[in-house]
Amino acid sequence: MNRIILIGNGFDLAHKLPTSFAEFLDHYWFRIIEEILDTDGNDPFENSDLKISRSPSHWDLGKNYYDLKEGIKRSGATLAFKNKLLKRISEYSYQNRWVDIENEYYYLLKESFQKEDKDYSIDSLNQDFHRIRESLIDYITDIEYNSDLSNATCRNQIFYNIYSRFEFKDFTEKAINERAQMELDSIKEISKRAQTDKVVNDDLTNVQRNLMNRLGTEDDYSVIRKLLISGSAPNYFDVYPDNILFLNFNYTKSEKHYYNPNASHFIDMDKKVRTDSIHIHGSVYTHDRNPVIFGFGDEIDENYKAIENLNDNRYLEHIKSIKYLETDNYKRLLEFINGDQYQIFIFGHSCGNSDRTLLNTLFEHENCVSIKPFYYKKSDLKDNFSELIMNITRNFNDKALLRDKVVNKLYCEELCKNA
Repeated sequence: MNRIILIGNGFDLAHKLPTSFAEFLDHYWFRIIEEILDTDGNDPFENSDLKISRSPSHWDLGKNYYDLKEGIKRSGATLAFKNKLLKRISEYSYQNRWVDIENEYYYLLKESFQKEDKDYSIDSLNQDFHRIRESLIDYITDIEYNSDLSNATCRNQIFYNIYSRFEFKDFTEKAINERAQMELDSIKEISKRAQTDKVVNDDLTNVQRNLMNRLGTEDDYSVIRKLLISGSAPNYFDVYPDNILFLNFNYTKSEKHYYNPNASHFIDMDKKVRTDSIHIHGSVYTHDRNPVIFGFGDEIDENYKAIENLNDNRYLEHIKSIKYLETDNYKRLLEFINGDQYQIFIFGHSCGNSDRTLLNTLFEHENCVSIKPFYYKKSDLKDNFSELIMNITRNFNDKALLRDKVVNKLYCEELCKNA
């Protein structure tokens, strides 16, 4: 049985990496303000994204988009956006301190073919999105090359969770029943052989002997099932993953510090756990030959079929499902989930609609037996668990499966208590 560590932006933030879209936009506007302040006299300021009617260097423009807007307003100058997507995401981020650029792109993509008003063409939208994409890649690249996660305060906690034993009470009822039957069949066969073969008997592990000593009643299956979901399960069963896959949706490699378990933390782990990673959305390292995928990935959305039916490839230019075919990442992921049953740990991924096609494939797959969200605690009385569950819900067509697979809050915990 395997485990997938589903890594999103919250994982980077837990390691103090400022890689959120809101932080990227703050950085973008900080640079713009610096350029404006270098402009001489009352000259206008203009770049590929915006135009300001005049920009004297003595303005007090602050450091962010809100400061810039207020400074322009006080001066009597005007700000005109040439990049309408930039305007939309900047306003949204300013109002909410959070923004999903990919979602906002898709919103405008739908508007461009649904409205009769064609003042914002698909060509203009794609060009605007491309410029934002390139700025984002430059920003993330700079962070990635200058990051040091070796002393992250939550590293030990995350390390322990990644390589923790399976808690079978977190699994679907079907998975628990199947595992109980498999364990019963296996131990009966071993016990039968041990009775007639001294070599087999001498080679029995302590775990096997413990389990054999508990059997012999009329309902051994029930005994095993109860042991599986109990706190004493490690005394009777192999409860650690065989393989762990880091499925990273970020462009950074923040998971690289967790590839191998620290023996001092896992002294009861008596087997080698194999690890692998897939950067499903690419990497900022050009030598990886894994180009950045930045766009939208919700083929479940009711408007997506209408977009395909337009028979206009410009509308599909930034659709993730198409970009996945440029590497073997998606194929490798399918091989992993088809190979054996797996549990999913959600580390900092919002599970929003921009990745719904891929998440639906992972969550509703017959081999997925458990989905465990690790939440973020905003204060002593507030966390994002309910918000995360609402997002997860949208990735399920079968709500009965949702209720069976997703672990309830009682058995979940924070991703990083010191974040």
